[in-house]
Amino acid sequence: MGCKILLVEDSPTDAAIMLAAFESIGYADNIRVAQNGIEAIDFLCGIDEGGEWPSLILLDLNLPKRNGLEVLEEIKTNARWRSIPTVVFSSSSSANDVSNSYWHHANAYIAKPRELSQYELVAQQLHSFWLKSAELPE
Repeated sequence: MGCKILLVEDSPTDAAIMLAAFESIGYADNIRVAQNGIEAIDFLCGIDEGGEWPSLILLDLNLPKRNGLEVLEEIKTNARWRSIPTVVFSSSSSANDVSNSYWHHANAYIAKPRELSQYELVAQQLHSFWLKSAELPE
């Protein structure tokens, strides 16, 4: 089985917290972490050559090498990738960041929780909606 969630996160701490949150709900398998925008695009290009698409992309905005909005724009303008649900998951709750993300066709915007315990709830909600309830394209 391939990658179900592509987590694009440059902070090792934030990535570890999110992975632990998914592990706490029994869903730690098949999560791939890309540490910057170029690594995320390279991963998706590798799938173009054969492999299973992620069912969900969790994308931080503040990334090195290529920021989250640039990555989002590339995903949503690529005919092969645009149907992959892409949720911006950022520490920013700025109205400008939220608007820009939706303008670039984010499927949702979630501000990172301030409390560690809330990460588990976010992981549960993401898993329940995007991987269990929503009908996703093949």
